Amino acid sequence: MCGEQPDDLWLWVETSERRQAQDLNTATAAKVEQYVAAVEAFSASNTVILALAAGTFGATLAKSDLELGVETLAEAPSRQANPFPDATPVQVRHQLTEDDQDETSWPWLPGLVVGMVAPGQWQIMVIDDRPVEGWTPAGFRSTRSAAARPRRSACDSSRVQPSPGP
Repeated sequence: MCGEQPDDLWLWVETSERRQAQDLNTATAAKVEQYVAAVEAFSASNTVILALAAGTFGATLAKSDLELGVETLAEAPSRQANPFPDATPVQVRHQLTEDDQDETSWPWLPGLVVGMVAPGQWQIMVIDDRPVEGWTPAGFRSTRSAAARPRRSACDSSRVQPSPGP
């Protein structure tokens, strides 16, 4: 694919040249000009992407199965060192009120990893979307989402687990 795809761009260029040579109305001519610009942009970015891909694929294909296996096993500890990379959706055991100190009663709430702060500890943006009843500043009773005030929390591995997915 890496070697064949650039060879097919001539067809797109030829199509745009044929269309430009025709007697076109203003609207169609504008569309053809957009097409020409898109083909030129695609050609430029495609050349860069395919060059990068060819280097990656070529380097991988040049290695033996043994070399690839050893590299994969050598990288495994670094992947295990941080099971929750930045922006990973997670479930967080988090207190609902500041006064609640009994961790066994804390519910699992959705959250998003902000970053790893130490081995086995993450900064998590806790998303509490439970409805909360309260009073507005004008004295009216209202129900709103608690997510209006997302909270950051430092959590260790005992309070973080993978999100159950969609």
